[in-house]
Amino acid sequence: MVDVTALGEVLIDFTPLGYSDSGNPIYEQNPGGAPANVLVALSRMGIRTEFIGKIGNDPFGRSIRDVLEQCGVGTTGLAVGEEAVTTLAFVHLDENGDRSFSFCRKPGADILLRPEEVNDELIRSSKIFHCGSVSMTDEPVRLATLSALECARKHGVLISLDPNLRKPLWRDLEQARETIKTMLSYADVVKLSEEELAFVTGTSDLEAGSRLVCESFHVPLLFVTLGSRGSFYRFGQATGQVPGYHTPVVDTTGAGDAFTGAMLYQILLKGGRLAELTETDLHEMVAFANAAGAAAVAKRGAIPAMPSIDDIRKVMRTFEQEAKRPQYHFTPPKMWMNDPNGMVYYEGEYHLFYQHHPGSCDWGPMHWGHAVSRDLIHWEHLPIALKPDHNGFIFSGCAVADWRDHTGFFNGGSGLVAIFTHSSEDAASGRARQAQSLAYSTDNGRTWMMYEGNPVLVDETFVDFRDPKVFYHAATSSWIMVLAAGDRVRLYRSPNLVEWAFASEFGAGEGCHEGVWECPDLFELKVDGKEDDTRWVLIVSLNPASPAGSGTQYFIGHFDGYRFVNDHDPELVLWLDHGRDNYAGVTWSNTDRPLEGMFFVGWMSNWIYAHATPTDMEEWRGAMTLPRRLSLREEPEGVRLYQEPVAQLDRLRERVYGVQELRVGPADNPLAGVKGELLEIDALLELEDAHEVGIKVRVSGENETVIGYDADNQVLYFDRRKSGNVEFHESFPSRNEVPLPLKNRQIQLRIFVDRSSVEVFANGGKVVMSNLIFPDVQSNSLELFAVGGHVKAVSLDVYAMKSIYQAQETAIAECDGWKVG
Repeated sequence: MVDVTALGEVLIDFTPLGYSDSGNPIYEQNPGGAPANVLVALSRMGIRTEFIGKIGNDPFGRSIRDVLEQCGVGTTGLAVGEEAVTTLAFVHLDENGDRSFSFCRKPGADILLRPEEVNDELIRSSKIFHCGSVSMTDEPVRLATLSALECARKHGVLISLDPNLRKPLWRDLEQARETIKTMLSYADVVKLSEEELAFVTGTSDLEAGSRLVCESFHVPLLFVTLGSRGSFYRFGQATGQVPGYHTPVVDTTGAGDAFTGAMLYQILLKGGRLAELTETDLHEMVAFANAAGAAAVAKRGAIPAMPSIDDIRKVMRTFEQEAKRPQYHFTPPKMWMNDPNGMVYYEGEYHLFYQHHPGSCDWGPMHWGHAVSRDLIHWEHLPIALKPDHNGFIFSGCAVADWRDHTGFFNGGSGLVAIFTHSSEDAASGRARQAQSLAYSTDNGRTWMMYEGNPVLVDETFVDFRDPKVFYHAATSSWIMVLAAGDRVRLYRSPNLVEWAFASEFGAGEGCHEGVWECPDLFELKVDGKEDDTRWVLIVSLNPASPAGSGTQYFIGHFDGYRFVNDHDPELVLWLDHGRDNYAGVTWSNTDRPLEGMFFVGWMSNWIYAHATPTDMEEWRGAMTLPRRLSLREEPEGVRLYQEPVAQLDRLRERVYGVQELRVGPADNPLAGVKGELLEIDALLELEDAHEVGIKVRVSGENETVIGYDADNQVLYFDRRKSGNVEFHESFPSRNEVPLPLKNRQIQLRIFVDRSSVEVFANGGKVVMSNLIFPDVQSNSLELFAVGGHVKAVSLDVYAMKSIYQAQETAIAECDGWKVG
């Protein structure tokens, strides 16, 4: 079976190659023709292809056949004629590498392809049939093209169309427009340039023009290439624009054909099933095709410039190295993201929903974005789960597995229920209104239905009344909701997740009250793993928590199903993270053996500057912390919360450096030869006479991020004042500290470095610091330093971390020794 068959022109392009000594232009002979170029691109990606067309029985024609066959394109459908020579085209390039054409085609052999010369069997046996409008300019090739289109449609072959408008080849441009419209009525996948869209529709507005094409001609999937600005897509009502990759431009002749070939390759990878494509799929497919076009413009000619998969990935890697998107932290495919929401484990999948504005890189009308994972590391993006409705925006909340159908939503079975805040504004008074609502899913979270009785919990005495976290309390056979209400939390009980009754309130005079309380979570954990000793942990985020911005505190206590009681002095404040960038974090519900550790993730940003962080060309904004396992340990000062990165992260790492018992002085740097932007560093350091010790990451002549320990003051510190781009907000450059006494003169540090973040876990996770950084691309060196004396690296290991986008694992994974997939 053939994967892709194309019909159309194949010709010789004469491409500029400088000037002779006498000043005359020199041209290089290169085979070309848009349909042939597309097939060569596909063949270089390992796709089986066949070409249908006509050449002259001349040296140019024989050269074309040889090149196609050398490139892996089948030529059983290539006819040879004596009545005309092979078509020639002269390519003219301007100073920007943009091209125009002059054709020698009066007639050319390609025009004379007759319907009876078309191999219908090639078309019937193909998965995709591709063509353009150049084969519609004259007879008999016009009739041959229409015959091929009818054959493809009759046999259910996916039809791809790139009009590839060449105005000099048409006697009448109105005829060209009507012909292209005729072809559009056959097409399943269409690629247009921006100019072609305007030519066909009469408008240069991408939204309006694409809608007109798709609705008028019933085109399921449309792409519009925008040159260096990237590409636009429309799939039903879903639209998007994906930025391009910027490479030095030599010749743009083959850019559009490389894009088309790469897009068809991606469609084949998806099984050719257009109806199953998600917006995330489309975004990734267009990014790949954009990279193919960028790879092509860096070379001269058309067929010679068609890229391989390695060429495309090289462009993407090069671009990614200049970007800020983390490579092993969760980020949205595009646009704004803040709080994690609805985190639940169900039927082998971890669900992560998140506050999302799909129309901007700034906060706005909140939706719930959605992704799933089997290992908490590799994520599959899914369509938006919850969208604003007549009750308001979709603010933060949770999701639970209703195993016993307490709600009655699942006909005696089980399913997922989301409990979230609807936020709106009273039309008469302009006063904010926040109420709790439900949605439910019967298909593992893929689609969601709003409960008709929303909202289910209202209390208009509170302006801030939001962020429900719900769990089932077996001891009292009730669902429990903990909810933020102003500067405290309120607890509610329900038998069925629909009817809620007030139980108690906690927070007045307890902990920090610098700002509004948000995103609470309440769960039970064992202390030091002891079966008969458990405590309840209440997590509460605050905005602002201090002049440094937002933060998260926690309380340790007891809960009887009605009331939470703090075990500590009410004035004691326990901070979950001592960095600047871990906020609104909550745990996954319904996990196995939760008493032994809850899985947690937070939003890695800070409300003071979240709107200004310099991410990828403002195409996305927001990231999550690493997933962490929370546990309780008894310390001399009382029970404390510990955080450890989930063990599955170990599968991403490869050791690149390791030493033991190495003595380091002020003039030494054993890490001088180690570089990287994706790293894990695991160090056990023993201070001898050094006053200060630490590790610098993402170091260059101008940049450094410092994780250090001040032995004189017994504090761990994180200094990002010279970490790279710190000018985007006055509050971003910072040095923050946390007390951390030494144990046997030793400190243990586990440091995770990604493109735009650093997370530090000290002494087994007793102290954690999470911070964003935005270093220059070239800042990739490391330094272990000692000040005023010596330090011994009892052990020091550096690991290169794989990107989760390149290290997809399908096997069942183990997370902290627990089965998670």
